[in-house]
Amino acid sequence: MLANFAGGDIVKPMTMCKTVAAVLMACLGSIAFGQKCPQANDAGPSVASSVQTLEGMLVFRNDIRGWFELKLDEPQCGQTSIQLIRTKGDHTQLQVLRGCRVQSKGIIDESPTGYYTLDLFQDVEEITAVGSCVLQAPFPDYSHAKPDMAVSDYRVDMYVNYEPGDHPIVVRVTNAGKELKPWHAYASHFLTGGFVLYGYCGEGFVVDKVFGTPQANPSHFAGPRTSDDRATFDAEGAAGIKHLTLTYTCVRPR
Repeated sequence: MLANFAGGDIVKPMTMCKTVAAVLMACLGSIAFGQKCPQANDAGPSVASSVQTLEGMLVFRNDIRGWFELKLDEPQCGQTSIQLIRTKGDHTQLQVLRGCRVQSKGIIDESPTGYYTLDLFQDVEEITAVGSCVLQAPFPDYSHAKPDMAVSDYRVDMYVNYEPGDHPIVVRVTNAGKELKPWHAYASHFLTGGFVLYGYCGEGFVVDKVFGTPQANPSHFAGPRTSDDRATFDAEGAAGIKHLTLTYTCVRPR
């Protein structure tokens, strides 16, 4: 997923978003007029369909990535569900329409990287409710949340649950045993297409120590207490372990 979904506890630094956006735009660059389904291309990325109209039930999958699924009324391109994204504009419309039957318009393409969950995605240009619909509140926006200036250090615990079903990454931030809220002011995380999980500190803090489930290989991305560092966990390397605890500490640099 490419958006910052507070409901799914998925927070993505801008540099990562730009990288994924570049991949998307490359894949969307060649669209065959009138083509209803994406086509494989031996010379490069798949060729996206022309703009298609889909109908189905919109569901937010509140799991480790946090993404939107359109459960189709009728199969499309051999699929009964398609992932919905937006490369232009925000995801507010998708957020408020979750749980409703909808009609969406946009090109369809093959998922190019591990950042996606389903085989196909639709880049939504327009989306409207079909029939009766109870609008949901948009996800909370924590983009302007800042750490308390009185806090000099804290601990971030991330809990990853790989049991069947939707389980978001749960984050808890504490200082001397006291929980700091909202945690989004103190930490963020990003899951790569290869299931490497990065943990970041809040504004004005750097990563100090990294530890957790040994099979996830807790480590530093760069030198501890440097601006380039982040906590790094190989969630894929811990395959077979259903519950991971990934922890790092943050301090204000001197």
